[in-house]
Amino acid sequence: MDRKLLPPAPATEIPPCPGSERILAIGEEARLLLQEAGIPSLIGGGIALWAYGRRRCTKDMDLFLPSQFPEDAMNVLARHGFHTRDTDAGWLYKAMKQDVLIDLIVYTTGNIRLDEETFRRSRTFSLDHYLLPVLGPEDLLFRKILSFREDTPKDWFDALSIVCPTLVEFDWEYFLDRVGDRYAGRALSFLIFAQSECGKACAPMQAMETLLERWSRMPTLEQGCRPGPVTFSPGEEPLP
Repeated sequence: MDRKLLPPAPATEIPPCPGSERILAIGEEARLLLQEAGIPSLIGGGIALWAYGRRRCTKDMDLFLPSQFPEDAMNVLARHGFHTRDTDAGWLYKAMKQDVLIDLIVYTTGNIRLDEETFRRSRTFSLDHYLLPVLGPEDLLFRKILSFREDTPKDWFDALSIVCPTLVEFDWEYFLDRVGDRYAGRALSFLIFAQSECGKACAPMQAMETLLERWSRMPTLEQGCRPGPVTFSPGEEPLP
């Protein structure tokens, strides 16, 4: 599948963080093993963030997989020297080699999964001697916006670094399509936060007006409304 090659970013070398080179080497080994086995994947998390936003340190590589492949992926990696295990969460599987952790992620907060459009919108990030297939900036931003909660405050600051300023072409129409109606309020609140931190150039007013119009159509929650993060339910409705 053809992917856009990112234009040169201000920095295309591995950030000087402890273990970064080993994480990339082992993570890319895992990704190529899956690719050879016919299992598609995209890189997300902190390493994908290096392509679009801040270059903070990360402790692992996040590989996003289509829903039907996690068991096959773990079997492939186990045959090639990785230690693999399930977790109590249905969205996350883990593989480790030489103390490098690979998170195999099936879906993220809000039951957001990979689909054909996610792959079509992905990018290839040139980093050192690696060519890494990463989530597109719109899909990465959407996931970061939904993942913000009390114990993960860095996610909105990660998201902020994607839009302030954006280093690559950003398709706001596609982003709005990903957000839909259900998450219009969350996306709008983030974009207001982004404008307050970095100025109005961070987000077009037309996108914000669209989100506000969608949010205004949403039904008012009168019962059972309580503070807390976006639900991490595999279904469409929040868990009780």
